Amino acid sequence: VQDARSAQPQALPARVRPGTAALFLHGSNYGTCRDFAAQLADEAAAVGCETQVLPLDAYAGGLPTDRPVVITAASYNGRPTDDATAFAAWLEETHDLSGVTYAVLGVGDRNWAATYQHVPTRIDERLAESGAGRLLGRAAADASGDLTGTVREFTTALRVALLERYGDPDATTPDPEPTTAYEVRALTGGPLDALAERHELVPMRVTEAYDLTAPGYARRKRFVRVALPDGVTYRTADHLTVLPANHPDLVTRAATALGVDLDTVLDIRATRPRRDSIAVDRPVTVRQLLTHHVELQEHLSTGQAAALAAANPCPPERTALAALTDDPRTLVEIIEDHPALRGALDWPQLLDLLTPLRPRHYSISSSPAVDPGHVDLMVSLLEAPALPHSRLRSSGGTPMGKGVYRGTGSGYLATVEPGDTVYARVQPCREAFRIDATGGSAPVVMIAAGTGLAPFRGAIADRTAAVAAGAELAPAVCYFGCDAPDADFLHAGELRAAEAAGAVSLRPAFSEAPEGEVRFVQHRVAAEAEEVWALLDAGARVYVCGDGSRMAPGVREAFRTLYRKHTPGADETAAEQWLDGLVADGRYVEDVYAAG
Repeated sequence: VQDARSAQPQALPARVRPGTAALFLHGSNYGTCRDFAAQLADEAAAVGCETQVLPLDAYAGGLPTDRPVVITAASYNGRPTDDATAFAAWLEETHDLSGVTYAVLGVGDRNWAATYQHVPTRIDERLAESGAGRLLGRAAADASGDLTGTVREFTTALRVALLERYGDPDATTPDPEPTTAYEVRALTGGPLDALAERHELVPMRVTEAYDLTAPGYARRKRFVRVALPDGVTYRTADHLTVLPANHPDLVTRAATALGVDLDTVLDIRATRPRRDSIAVDRPVTVRQLLTHHVELQEHLSTGQAAALAAANPCPPERTALAALTDDPRTLVEIIEDHPALRGALDWPQLLDLLTPLRPRHYSISSSPAVDPGHVDLMVSLLEAPALPHSRLRSSGGTPMGKGVYRGTGSGYLATVEPGDTVYARVQPCREAFRIDATGGSAPVVMIAAGTGLAPFRGAIADRTAAVAAGAELAPAVCYFGCDAPDADFLHAGELRAAEAAGAVSLRPAFSEAPEGEVRFVQHRVAAEAEEVWALLDAGARVYVCGDGSRMAPGVREAFRTLYRKHTPGADETAAEQWLDGLVADGRYVEDVYAAG
């Protein structure tokens, strides 16, 4: 997307012509693209547009020509999201879309190299091929890059494009004269209420919290049980969306780097309130701001580096900052490494650089059949030496990192104790990922590694309850990867009891205690190829949950190999098409994430 600030004319109309409308459509499984679509609609409404925000499937039969259509879409494992499937299928048909004006914001993660931006790119291509005209060029927002910066640039560019094409030349915005001597706001509730309202979160009480792994085990995993407020329900495999908080040590470190006093009180008021701004409705201390409202561990973006270079009073440091691209350090680490920046940035500049803190999603590991009033989480603490993948090295060749990096979300949940309050909401999972414990005769194959076991623990609990009630179930096997049977076989006693009851057949794989060639789950799938193939032949549905950068690709390759082994003459292309067919039929479903 072209930098709208440099492209913007000297004088644009302040508003669009009366009656101008804009349609905002999203393809979103877990709400990110839906929120971005609503954010873009807010921007359009601010310049006078009548706006509407809907899922893409609401327009699977055609697109309007009387208003620009702004599409915010993501790929999910290379396919459209649940609310965009019908639209994507319709778009592949032949249509005359001349007269349609559109813009596409694609959201993804470059860690998924094979499918990164696949769906939004295809939507953009098919719209153009069908005769629709672009209001803006497609933008690609990368969750592992400058996601916030890209969305902001697209938002600004959209505002400019709307005013250029639909602006009312007679619209002006004179400064209104104040009608009273004072403006008074009555504040009610708590200091995080505005933030919780922004993300539709409610306070929930932690009732249990303890380590699932053996004492002293390096790769710590934690159990957290949360009581649901009255009226809040969930279904097996749903997610709990949790607002984290930055660790006090990190907050202190950030304040030192920035040269600010943690006890200073700030009255922050957005000059133009928007959904991607910091959500505060009262004065806050710097400590509160850095703890609850901003990300402190995101990697520096190119745009942030340029802003830091412009603000740096030291010429050598300014030159070094201007040359940074794709830097793995955080904003705090960059400022620590460029001491001339300490105290050089005022608060408006800092708030422009800092990204608002965002909630994290965790698969619920419990079943409402067991306890409808509580949800359980399995949390793997992300903890490693700072900058474990950094290409930056000192003159002596030593990786340049400071201390230990802890994941913001997992680090927060690793510290909560019974009686603590967390701000959270139940987020429904994709319907395709729900495992029916009692219906149908299709076998079930569940494949997980680490805390990817979470949704399957709930599904196994459902099956255990069904067996106890006398139900006869189709076979279910659970491939589960962990390190060692005495260190991180999560919920081992409970799962073995479920196996003894006939609810599931457990197939663990221990990386630190391999059985022959079986070290990871994909190895055990390969070792039991005949049984897995027989289950597939009986119509089995396969569910995969866990690390998407290593485990999930390994499992996919194991299934492609399985097909080639049992299909004479099949090559890699045929195996890929077979697996794609399982995915399209809903018989191979992934709920995976990028590790780190």
